[in-house]
Amino acid sequence: MRWGCHLGFVLLLTGCASYESQTGAFRGAWNGGSTGQAAQIASREAGKRSDSRDAVVWFLEQGAALRAAGQFAASNHAFEQAEKRIAFYDRQAKLRLSREATGLLTNLAALPYEGRGYDRVMLNTYQALNYLQLGQTETALVELRQAHAEQDAEVVRNARRIVAARKSAGEFEQAIRGAKLDELKPDIALDYGAFVNPFTDFLHALCLWSLAGDDRENALVSLRRIHSTLGGPGFLADEIGMVDRILGGAKHPELTYVIFETGVAPIRREVRLDVPLYDKNVPYVAAAFPRLKRRGRSTNAHIAIGGTKREATLICDMDVVVARDFRTGLPAVIFRTLAASAAKAAVAKKAREEAGDLGVIAGFLYQAAGAQADLRTWTTLPKEFHVCRVETPGDRKLAMLVGPQKSEVKVNTGRVNVVYVKSFAPGAPLKIQQFRLK
Repeated sequence: MRWGCHLGFVLLLTGCASYESQTGAFRGAWNGGSTGQAAQIASREAGKRSDSRDAVVWFLEQGAALRAAGQFAASNHAFEQAEKRIAFYDRQAKLRLSREATGLLTNLAALPYEGRGYDRVMLNTYQALNYLQLGQTETALVELRQAHAEQDAEVVRNARRIVAARKSAGEFEQAIRGAKLDELKPDIALDYGAFVNPFTDFLHALCLWSLAGDDRENALVSLRRIHSTLGGPGFLADEIGMVDRILGGAKHPELTYVIFETGVAPIRREVRLDVPLYDKNVPYVAAAFPRLKRRGRSTNAHIAIGGTKREATLICDMDVVVARDFRTGLPAVIFRTLAASAAKAAVAKKAREEAGDLGVIAGFLYQAAGAQADLRTWTTLPKEFHVCRVETPGDRKLAMLVGPQKSEVKVNTGRVNVVYVKSFAPGAPLKIQQFRLK
């Protein structure tokens, strides 16, 4: 009877759909630039799963889709729901080890999605952009300060995750330490540093010098740091000089910043590996791990004024941001996955010994149910952020070009304006929004 119950349990587990399959229709609408349809799907799914282990990631998808559809207040409401759920998980830190134990019995995808480091930073960044669209500049600055704080806090959280994962590994820790899984590391050469997002920092600097009054000098500190992080691009050197002159009392020209958000960030695919543990009871295990998969190619972005075309500067490669987060968190994932797989292999072995043929079947299904990688990730994040700054032309007309796509806009009145261009995929229409900083 006991193994019959286990058999029913594992059959239930194997019937659970992966997040990748759950999001198929949503990603199709999003990648095609159908933001209204994407927002509708995400809102429906977020409502259905608001109390599930996937609630946070669906609220993030919903917030991004509503934002792209121009529903800024509704977008922030979705992001606030994600933020509240993340805060709840953070308050439950003392229970983390018991959740790790649950992971040993099932699989890591069965644990609650608590928000990755870059999720938390981009959540606050998008909230800030929404508040700027709504004219609530002080609240936007609060969100950008929070995004900056999240970058520092995630370093501490990741260290704690590794400690918790090692504790959950228990008797298997020494065997796991010998496992070599370098093939799981993303092959991305650039590295901004742990949990650094240069776009968030640039947006914060832009808001500081144009909005923040007494705090404006910190904009130069931020711009110099970003300039160093990105290897000294000419655009940022010019930006530092211009801001320094304006803060020193020089004439303030009318400026337009064009921010291009292009493509889609990496997603996670599953890879199954036989990993030797060199343990006499469990010599090797078959385990499933996530591996990052890039999507699409880098796309140049330009603006045109009359017959003059100017290329936008790459400010943030989200492939790099996601890959650094993935690589930093990989030790904890390896520990947890191998410990879970080893524990299940030990249980399956006992089932075979105690229950004969039924135990063999139950043990096989139990291991199969547990061998599922956690593929949940915020799929609507972009691939890249590009920025270009120009003095606003007299007729206030600009043309935006992203690959073969082109769209024209008339810039609103103001001394510092932002035109925000969202590009999804070749052939999909550009989505353009505007807000004024000054």
